[in-house]
Amino acid sequence: MNIKQNQYDVFLLTKPPQNSRSELCLKLAARSGNARLYLAGDGVYHLLAGIEELPGFKVYACQQDLEVRAIKAGEKVTVPDDFYAVFVEDVMEHCRRAYTF
Repeated sequence: MNIKQNQYDVFLLTKPPQNSRSELCLKLAARSGNARLYLAGDGVYHLLAGIEELPGFKVYACQQDLEVRAIKAGEKVTVPDDFYAVFVEDVMEHCRRAYTF
């Protein structure tokens, strides 16, 4: 098995939409073609803009941040029981490159 198959570019996005850092993050994620996008803090507001419909990456969201902001995640969004444990495991085990915004 090719070890590269299970490697991703991992993005942690905590900035809201319309933020210049968010725009840069999404451009890099789209170029990656094999990205995992973790939304935390104000980053969960991207779900209101339909970010999970964009091709090329899988979206994860932090349950606590969704609840605090009264946002519901769609079917295409993964909301792990322990967001940060899943994020750290991805970074440690499957990460080709990691970015934080």
